[in-house]
Amino acid sequence: MKRVYFFRKEERDDFFNKIKASKKSWQKIGNFLGTNRTMIENYRRGKLCIPLDRFSKLIDLMSFDEKDYFANKIGYKESNWGQIIGGLKAYKINKQSFDKGRRKGIISRKNFGVKYDFNINLPLSHGLCEFIGAVIGDGFTNKYGHMYQTQITGDKNLDEEYYQKVLSPICEKEFNIKPIIKKRWDRITLTLYSKRIFELLTNRFGIPRGIKCYTVVIPDEIFRAENKFLKSVLKGMFDTDGGIGLDKRKAYKKPYIRINYTSVSEKLAKQIDGFLSQIAIPHSLHKQGNAFKIQINGQQNVKKFVSEIGFSNPRHLRRVSALL
Repeated sequence: MKRVYFFRKEERDDFFNKIKASKKSWQKIGNFLGTNRTMIENYRRGKLCIPLDRFSKLIDLMSFDEKDYFANKIGYKESNWGQIIGGLKAYKINKQSFDKGRRKGIISRKNFGVKYDFNINLPLSHGLCEFIGAVIGDGFTNKYGHMYQTQITGDKNLDEEYYQKVLSPICEKEFNIKPIIKKRWDRITLTLYSKRIFELLTNRFGIPRGIKCYTVVIPDEIFRAENKFLKSVLKGMFDTDGGIGLDKRKAYKKPYIRINYTSVSEKLAKQIDGFLSQIAIPHSLHKQGNAFKIQINGQQNVKKFVSEIGFSNPRHLRRVSALL
């Protein structure tokens, strides 16, 4: 595994000061990484390079802008970099044996690694489209140095079942990758460290890397496909970033159910608006501050939405069942 080092002491100090501000103490940082305080001190003072998996956990605590900043302040060394010079000398003496072993190693890695790879041009499927919708709703993808990260974030108390029983199986089936699911503070995160998924989202589907909330749209490829795939994208979006509520104002004889979806991407809101009109689901679109809000109001219209698009998130399914 690669190890991370900072180019300058000042940037390393700044990085660890921000980490301490979020975790409160060096002991807690050690517990978070599964190591002790002495090891954290070694990383903090630059005595040891940071293993890439531990650095990834630390940088994941930061904001998008902070991630981008520190990703440009680091370099990488191989885990065995201290042995490289001696290895080169040994290679010159035993070149034939080394080359034979290397060829065997390449074949072995290819055979073993197939299950971790996938073709980014895989056919559209309901699972793939639900995943795309979840990323549009509450996710992001980005590249930090040599690390590619895709993450979806939800409510720790309300979304765990959805992450474990819906999103995780989709990732394993579509991409042959088991995501990392963790709970921190009030949130739950599903994370995939994969260059292929980054390329799938950015190169094939055109989803912006990094902060995307103002510019994200439903990909053209999915709009050109059959309606069933667009419905799956909307399902993933409403599962992650949609809401179900009751209006209990006295103006209504009984509580008034509604489904809503809010986005600061005007084009995305208009895409949803156009498709709901196309499949004859009555709704409204209006601007609220700097955001655009889609609402499906009333029991009959909500029933039609559930029938045509529906939810996979168990918390939404339970709430709709209780209210309809």
